[in-house]
Amino acid sequence: MPRHHTYRNWGDLARLRGQRIALTVGIFDGIHRGHVSVFNLTRELAADFGGIALIFTFSNHPLTVLEPERGVRYLTLPEEKVNLLHRMKFDHVACFNFTHRFSQMTAQEFLTRITANCRLRALVVGYDARLGHDRLDSRKLQWLRREFGFDLLQVAEVREAGDVISSRRIRELVSAGDIAAANRLLLYPFALRSRVTSGMGVGRRILGTPTANILVPPEKLLPPEGVYAGSFHRERHHFPAAIFITDAARVPQFVQRTGKMRRPVTPPGTRLFEAHIIGQEFDIAGRTAEFILLERIRERREFRKPSRLRARIKEDISIATRIFARNRIGLQFLP
Repeated sequence: MPRHHTYRNWGDLARLRGQRIALTVGIFDGIHRGHVSVFNLTRELAADFGGIALIFTFSNHPLTVLEPERGVRYLTLPEEKVNLLHRMKFDHVACFNFTHRFSQMTAQEFLTRITANCRLRALVVGYDARLGHDRLDSRKLQWLRREFGFDLLQVAEVREAGDVISSRRIRELVSAGDIAAANRLLLYPFALRSRVTSGMGVGRRILGTPTANILVPPEKLLPPEGVYAGSFHRERHHFPAAIFITDAARVPQFVQRTGKMRRPVTPPGTRLFEAHIIGQEFDIAGRTAEFILLERIRERREFRKPSRLRARIKEDISIATRIFARNRIGLQFLP
């Protein structure tokens, strides 16, 4: 049997029938240090009664249904989140699509569906958790605890420099380009995991710096355009990388002058993530690759001549190598 199990709907979850469960429920966008206590307690409780730790999360943010006009951008896309949870030794992850019908489910109805599929022994909630359409907090969940016969435990908030660690705070830091500060709050550094596509060939043919290119959908939160130091993560090994983030529709100025190359047509808001793996060449075109961002090097600049850009890239690579060296030990302990 596969070690990792992902449940996408109630039919999938029925595979857990009869199993004793310690459960936690949340959006868990950008898995951060504030989530650690929730996850660890869920795991410990499951171990105490010889059961399963189940993370119940969503493939889309509830606001995409409740307030679709707001627009939601994710620190971790759904498959990135599931992949990370499995790598953190959570073998059982329920990742449901949050629908209008789901949004109408009360806390009691939700727990009834859970207990129809497994034996709920413990529910772990965060300090600000609200469950169901009726948004029951930990105090109001007490009567459901007695009705369904599970233990209810609430985890206190986690603070950094006096401020509560939250996905909202991390989004603000990433949006400002302060990746180093965001990474101090994240359990796993800010990363992009997606399929590598073919680019225009500018890096290899004109600049002498081949890049792995990833088209990033608008719903993925990325820091501002510019150059970043990073890491290419492959089979538990890390390699230094210099990463350029820009609008996918943007064509470098010196390329525009030739009129010979054009960006492929992409949906509005798509970004281009170009990563040069320093000192290594990997054939990863068409494959899923993971790149971690470590620190911002500079903002995006236009160069009229390739020679000037080549000189600047050389400097960027040197800076990225030094930043990677400072972070290398910490990277080695990542799952």
